[in-house]
Amino acid sequence: MEGFLKEKDWKYMRSIHDEMLHKLCADINRRAAEIATSSPGNPHDQYLALYRYIQESDAVIADCFNDWRRSRLSLKIMNLRYHGLLTNQHIKKLSAEAQEWLRRIEGPENATLKE
Repeated sequence: MEGFLKEKDWKYMRSIHDEMLHKLCADINRRAAEIATSSPGNPHDQYLALYRYIQESDAVIADCFNDWRRSRLSLKIMNLRYHGLLTNQHIKKLSAEAQEWLRRIEGPENATLKE
């Protein structure tokens, strides 16, 4: 594992894993219900729209939560952040080193992590 991510970062990320997964799944379920009930076209078109959405959503779940290991934590943090699941409130609970690393990764144009 990268030296900038501490044991406490791993423990914290493990502690919020289910919270983030449940939020994502609730959002996916809500949107899937909307697609199934309000998509234009015939039932087959609705099915195809729902199928595509579920495939796309499954890829997001895989990016963020499959192979959840300490050695892959930096990748998971980037994916969770990209998909809006890892909030600034979560980031504030990571180590100073992890916060600085994320600031560098997100770049100066992203003011959300500036102090």
